[in-house]
Amino acid sequence: MIEILSYQFMQYALAASLLSGVSCAILSNFIVLKKMEFIGDGAGHTAFGGIALALLMGWNLNFVSIITAVIFASVIFIISKKKNINENSIIGLMLSLSMALGIIFISLKTGYTPEISGYLFGDILMVTFNDIVLLFVVFTIILMSTVFFNKELKYYAFNQRMAKIYGVPVDFINYVFLITVSLVVVTSVKIIGIILVTALLLTPGIIAKMWATTLNQMIGLSCVIGFFGALFGVFVSYFMNIPPGPSIVVILFCFFIVSMILAKLKKTA
Repeated sequence: MIEILSYQFMQYALAASLLSGVSCAILSNFIVLKKMEFIGDGAGHTAFGGIALALLMGWNLNFVSIITAVIFASVIFIISKKKNINENSIIGLMLSLSMALGIIFISLKTGYTPEISGYLFGDILMVTFNDIVLLFVVFTIILMSTVFFNKELKYYAFNQRMAKIYGVPVDFINYVFLITVSLVVVTSVKIIGIILVTALLLTPGIIAKMWATTLNQMIGLSCVIGFFGALFGVFVSYFMNIPPGPSIVVILFCFFIVSMILAKLKKTA
């Protein structure tokens, strides 16, 4: 522990992983309950287009990524309001379009672009202090929203029609939720990677659902899972000299397997 924390880049990587892990864990509950599993892939791959454009033009990556996230969420929300087009269909279209644009932008950039592999699979050396600040802001927004709008989010997660009857602004919550998920994804890609970020958005919620009986229990349990998954993942990546993103995903999958075994043993006991 002391050896890891003696390096600044490991301090940044650990802080970013924990903030990203807990942020994704909180959102994973609503994604799992609302069956929006495709949203992580869509937001991650859409971020690729924004990142590629920023690299091509020499713009600030965080700023362009945030703008991309907002555009992605806005397009999904606006088009999905048309009843004959569902969200997953729009996400699939946006994913393909952004990946295609990203490949075009990268092909137009002269010279070698080593940053791309880091964004695809995660790279602890890419994490900066500004990334930590941005992740902390996003985490704070998610945490405060979950605490202060707990009742509204419960209605939103379990019964959207009933939520409307009770005067819950479902459309507004849905729009904010899409933006929040997109922001978490684009701010987490440096540590977990575009290709792997979906695992962080799904696994904690899936495991928590096995054991929790209420939404608040799910949120609490998923946060613990996301925290320790990120923590152990960074430790393993450091000592085994492997990328942190795949390491975190493998740790979370191990948590899932152990949870399944324990759940089965509990039923047979």
